[in-house]
Amino acid sequence: MASTTPTISVERISIPRALPAFMHSLFGLPNDPASLYLSVDSDSLIIYAEPASTVNIVDLSQLNGALRQGDESALALKSFLETGTTIKVFFDARNPARTLFNRCGIKLAIETCTKQAYIHEVQMMEVALRRRDTDHEWLAGFDKCIRRDSGLGANKLMPSSSDRDVEFDKRILHLPFLWKKYHDQLAKGRAGSGMLFWVAKIREATQKRLEESRGENHGRCNANGARSGWDKDSIEEWRDSWNEDVLMDANTGGEWMGGAEHWAKFRVL
Repeated sequence: MASTTPTISVERISIPRALPAFMHSLFGLPNDPASLYLSVDSDSLIIYAEPASTVNIVDLSQLNGALRQGDESALALKSFLETGTTIKVFFDARNPARTLFNRCGIKLAIETCTKQAYIHEVQMMEVALRRRDTDHEWLAGFDKCIRRDSGLGANKLMPSSSDRDVEFDKRILHLPFLWKKYHDQLAKGRAGSGMLFWVAKIREATQKRLEESRGENHGRCNANGARSGWDKDSIEEWRDSWNEDVLMDANTGGEWMGGAEHWAKFRVL
């Protein structure tokens, strides 16, 4: 049987000429599964649009210049990254958030942990889902997650031969497989309050990590480190508080937290 793995194409987005068409291609993409997977290096924003099997490379110097000139499409991309309701998946959003903020004034953020998040960090999803790790303290690296959980050989994800000389971190091509595996695990467990708890903690952790990357200090959150900001004692404390709220809400008929409407906020990441 012939392989159904699509050929990956790579597009350099010329700014400002090609930016309007690129922005048009981003709107209306599905969120389940997520469509957009992102990384940032010192020079470029890389956006892998999985439905189109296309890696789009945006030069940060050109983008910053267009933003300074008030280019409409550049401003639309900034708004899309900051507040758009299309899910944007990173492995670890800390360095991308710092680079985008410092180079282009783009502020990746999660407004509050009680609303659906549109920035997902695969790294935080993975550490939250470890069932045998009661500490949830140490983060796994990208390569380790790929080896253990991607389930797809790197050779099947290579761009077409004409694009192989284009430099970008090709690990981004594994993100759809990692996101789906971890997201499915969260979805399967969401009927119980235990997984709702982890949805809330993942959102909260990503919110703090993004803020820390812009220079806002949260103490426990290290903008570069290998620690998650969680440990066994803090998790037990947070879980006890969460369970108390669940019990009080049930005993007061929803007056304590808002009942089913409140808990439904944590049914999707």
